[in-house]
Amino acid sequence: MAPRCSTHPLATAVIGTLVLSVDAFCAELPSFDFTKPGGAEGWKAEHDVARMEATAEGLAVEIGGGDPYIIGPSRDFPAGMLLFVKVRFKSDQAGSLQMFYGADGFVEERSLRFAARGGGDWEEGESILPALGPKCRFRIDPPGTGGKAVLAGVWFRERAALKEPEWPKPAPPELGGEPLTLKSGALQLVHARNALGGFVLRVAGKDMACGHARPLIGYLHNGEARWVDVARSSAVIVEKRSGKLEVSALGADARGATWRIQQSFSEGKEDGVIGVETRVTVSAGTDVFYLPLLAVLPGAGSFGEKKGQGLFAGLEYLEDEPSSSEADVTGPASKRQVPDVLKITFPLMAIQHDGRYVGLIWEPRPSFAPLFDSPDRIFRSGGHLMGVLFPGSDGRNRVEGSLLPHRPERLAANEPLVLNATLIGGKGESVIPAVQQYVALRGLPPVPHAMDFQSYASLAAGGWLDSKIREDALYRHAFWPGFNAQPAADAAVMMDWLASQTTQTALRDRLRAAARDALAKVKPDQYNGAAISHVRYPVGALCYGQVSDNAKAAANHARGMLKEFQPDGSVLYKKSAKGPDYGRTHWSKEANGLAAPKVVAVLEAACVSGDVSAVRDAVRVLRALDKFDNTVPRGAQTWEVPLHTPDILASAYLVRAYVRGYELTGEREMLDRAEYWAWTGVPFVYLEKPTPQPVGTYATIAVLGATNWQAPVWFGQPVQWCGLVYSDALYGLSHHVPRGPWKQIADGITACGIQFTWKQNDKDRQGLLPDFYHLRQQLSDGPAINPGTVQANATRLFDRPPLYSFYVSRPNGWYIHAPGTLAAVKDRRGRVSLTVQSWCPEPCCLLVSGLDAEPRVRLNDTDVPLFRPHQFVAKDGWLVLQLTGSPKVEIQAR
Repeated sequence: MAPRCSTHPLATAVIGTLVLSVDAFCAELPSFDFTKPGGAEGWKAEHDVARMEATAEGLAVEIGGGDPYIIGPSRDFPAGMLLFVKVRFKSDQAGSLQMFYGADGFVEERSLRFAARGGGDWEEGESILPALGPKCRFRIDPPGTGGKAVLAGVWFRERAALKEPEWPKPAPPELGGEPLTLKSGALQLVHARNALGGFVLRVAGKDMACGHARPLIGYLHNGEARWVDVARSSAVIVEKRSGKLEVSALGADARGATWRIQQSFSEGKEDGVIGVETRVTVSAGTDVFYLPLLAVLPGAGSFGEKKGQGLFAGLEYLEDEPSSSEADVTGPASKRQVPDVLKITFPLMAIQHDGRYVGLIWEPRPSFAPLFDSPDRIFRSGGHLMGVLFPGSDGRNRVEGSLLPHRPERLAANEPLVLNATLIGGKGESVIPAVQQYVALRGLPPVPHAMDFQSYASLAAGGWLDSKIREDALYRHAFWPGFNAQPAADAAVMMDWLASQTTQTALRDRLRAAARDALAKVKPDQYNGAAISHVRYPVGALCYGQVSDNAKAAANHARGMLKEFQPDGSVLYKKSAKGPDYGRTHWSKEANGLAAPKVVAVLEAACVSGDVSAVRDAVRVLRALDKFDNTVPRGAQTWEVPLHTPDILASAYLVRAYVRGYELTGEREMLDRAEYWAWTGVPFVYLEKPTPQPVGTYATIAVLGATNWQAPVWFGQPVQWCGLVYSDALYGLSHHVPRGPWKQIADGITACGIQFTWKQNDKDRQGLLPDFYHLRQQLSDGPAINPGTVQANATRLFDRPPLYSFYVSRPNGWYIHAPGTLAAVKDRRGRVSLTVQSWCPEPCCLLVSGLDAEPRVRLNDTDVPLFRPHQFVAKDGWLVLQLTGSPKVEIQAR
C-alpha cells in the first residue's frame, strides 16, 4: 500500500476545560498482496496442506486434512495504531476462514473469523483489529477440509478512535412542586416541568428509575469533534396535552445550528406500559457520532447499584453481578455495553429489584445502538443504565464496549430522527415478568416455512443414508474430525420412522434395510442406550424387543446416577484432572444446569424401571432443584463453557425435569416451575429477525459466553442443537399447558433448524444440522450433526406420530411407555384403558412398569394370557405386551 499520512484533528471540543484530540500518525502499513510477484514470500504450509502455490490469482492452497493452516512472516506495525483489516479469498468449500495474529504465538482469542460461502466465488471479509505492534505474525486457516482455497491478499488501514469526554454525572431529577404524571397499572411516570430526561419511574409506589437529564450530543465540524451539553444550552417546555406528556427542548450548537428534541409519553392500552417517542431534528446537515435518544437509569436515586436480576436479551442474563464481566468471556469480547445489534435476540432490557422490575423495549433500526451497563460505570449515576443511541452498531463501526463509533453518521437538515420505545414495569421476583410482558406486547413471530413434510423426510433420509455420518452400518454423532462411527440404535429408530412416513417406495426400502443393518451392530440390552442424537427416548426396545433387558439396564443406570448426588440432592462441579477449572468464576460449586441433566436422567430411567425406591429418590433430587427458584439458567455445558455461564440447555433440562415431576406427582407447583424455566430460555431465542436475510427468526444462541472464556465467542452465534433440546422440552410442556406460547416457540425453533440443515446439493453433509450458523452470511458451519436432533422435533412440527409417548397412571403408580401415541386414556384406581397408535410397521411393544402383581390384560376386548409374545416379570413389576396395529389395551389389577 502507498504511504498514508493523517493528522486527524477530530476536534478540539470543549466542555469546561476538557479538550479532545486524536494523535497524529504518518505510517506505511504492511500488506500481503498475493497476486503480485513475491507477494507470498515467507509464507509456509504448516499443517494439512497438500500443496501451496503462488499464482496470478493469489496464493492457492490445496487442503489435505481437517485442520489446514499456513503461517506468514513477521511484519512491523506502528505501536498503538488501531487497525481495520480486509481479506479477499475464494474457496471450494463453505465454512470459516480464520486469521490468527500475534507476536508471541497463536491463540483463539487473538483471531478473526470470516464466513465463506464456498463454491469458488471471490469473497471479501472486513473486521477490526487492536494495535498489533512490531514483529506480528499471521496464521490463516482456510475454510473446509478439502478442495482448494485461493488468497488474493490481506490489507490493513488505520482505525482512528474518537475519545470519550468526561461524561457529566447524572443526578436524580428535581421534580419540583407540581410535576406532571402518567399512570399505567403499577407503573407511574412523574416528570419535572423544566428538564429533558427529568422523570422518575415508580412501580407499586416505589421509585425504580429516573431519566438521564445531562445528555450530550457529539458531532464533527470541519474535522473537529464538538459537543452540545443539552441541559445547559436548551430551553425546555413540558406540558400535558390530550393525556400525553409532551417535552420539547430547543437549543443551538457552536455553529449556530438549531437542535430540537421532542419526547412524547403516553399511557399504553395494557397495564404497566408507557409509550415514548423521541424525535430529533437539526437545522443543518450534521455528521453525528453520539446522540442519546433515550436513557433510563434504574436504581439511580433509589435502590442504587444492587439488583435482583438484569437482562439484555441475547447478551446479559444477570443476578446481582456486573454486566460485561469476565466471568464468561475474557478480553475485549467481554465489553458489550453497545453490542453489534445482530447479537440482540429481541429488543428488551430490564432490571429487577425488591419484587419489582422496570424495562425498556424499542423499535429496532440499523441506525440505533442499544446501550446497557449494570451497574452504570459509564455515567456513574449510582444505578444502572439502559438506553438507545444514534448511530447504530453493526460489529464493524465501533468497539462494542464503546459509546463512540469509528466514524459518524449523517443527519440531514430538518429531517427528523424518530425512536419509538416502550417503558414497562410491574411486580416480579425475577426478570421473567418483563419477558412475559414483552411477548404479550409484541407477540411471537410467525413460524418460518422450512419445507413440506415429504421434502423434509427426503432430506433427513439423505442424512442417515448418504451423508458422511454413516460408515457402513455404524453412525457418527457428527461429521467432523474426532467423531468416530459407533453402533446407534436411535439411528435405526429414526430411519424406520421415516420409512413409515415417506411416500417414496424406493426410499422406504432403503431406510428399512439400513435400519436393520444399524440394529444388527447394537447389543440387544443397549437398544435404548446406544444413541447419537441430542434428543433421546427409551424407545428402541419398544420397537425391536428385549424390553426387559433394557428395563434392567435403566434400573442400573438410575442407581448409578443417584450416586452422583450429594445427600442433600445437590450435584457439585468437579474439575477435570487435565482440563481447566470451569468453576473458578462462579460463586458456588453447583448450578441448576449442572444438576438438571442428571436429574432428568434419573427420573426417566426410574420411570422405565418402575422401581418404587428409584422413583422416590428421583423425585427427591428433583425437589432439591427448588433451591434455584427465580434464578438464572446456567452451567449446563461445563465440558467447554464456564459453570457460571447462562445457558439455554440448562433451561431445557429444567423444563424437562419439572414436566416429568408433574406427571409423576400431579403437583401444580412442579408445572409452575417448568413454566418458569421455559420462560428463562426465551431470551436465547431470536424473536426479531436479526438481519434482512430470510433465515434467522427462532434461531437460538447456546450460551452467553465463550468456550474456555476465550473463543469461539457465542454471542450472536446460533447453535441450534441446544435450542432443539429446549424445543423438545417445550413440546412436552405444551401437552400440559396448551394455551401457552410453548408449541409455537418449539415449532419456530424446529423450523429454523430445518432451514439451517445442509441441503441435498451438499453430498457429504446433506440432511445434517450445523453446529453453528452465520446469520449475516446465511451459512451453516462447524461439525455436521446427525439428523436425529431435528427429526425428534420435526415429528411434532409436522403433526406426525410421535416417536415415543409416556403416561403415568398416578392412581396406580404405573408407568406406560409406547412407540407412537397413547390415546383415549381412561384411568382410575385398579384399571387403565387406552389405545396405542403405533407408527411401527412391525409388531411393537408396550411397557408398563411399576406393577406389584400380575394384572389382567385385555386386547381389543379379549383376555390375553401373559406368555409369549407377551411377558410379565413379577420380581420387577414389568408388563411387556406385543402389539400390532392400533389396539385397545385394558390393564386391570387383580
